[in-house]
Amino acid sequence: MPSGMIIAVAVVLIIAAAVISHFVTVSNLKKNAESKIGNAETKAREIIDDAVKTAEAKKKESLLEIKEESIKNKNELEKETKERRAELQRYEKRVLSKEEALDKKADAIEKREAGFAAKEEQLKQREAKVEELSKQRVQELERISGLTSEQAKEYLLKTVEEDVKHDTAKMI
Repeated sequence: MPSGMIIAVAVVLIIAAAVISHFVTVSNLKKNAESKIGNAETKAREIIDDAVKTAEAKKKESLLEIKEESIKNKNELEKETKERRAELQRYEKRVLSKEEALDKKADAIEKREAGFAAKEEQLKQREAKVEELSKQRVQELERISGLTSEQAKEYLLKTVEEDVKHDTAKMI
């Protein structure tokens, strides 16, 4: 074999080795790159999964805090409502007791008025009776004396007048 051919074969082998090594190197680089990409994608998925889990945990935590706040506000509102109801009940009791007191006073006043009306009626009856007795007395006196009321007044005036004249004369 001539040396030229050996050189040619050697060159071809070198070229083939270079091409094969290039393909192997590229293949290895591709595998490395794919492996790195796969690892990066896996890490990215893990990071995304962690972020989703963290977000869900934060969401649950926030919902829990909101529920707790809501319950707290509801309890405060219920407490306030109970206090207002109690206050309204106290006011209602006061109003009812005042109404009862006013009713009692009104009943007492009505009883007094009824008592006054009864006493007034009794007084009117007595007054009528006194007037009737007075008339009877005057009639009895007129019958006994034989004088009318006018005649008796004149007689009485004359008597008093004579007594005054007599007392005046004594004084003089």
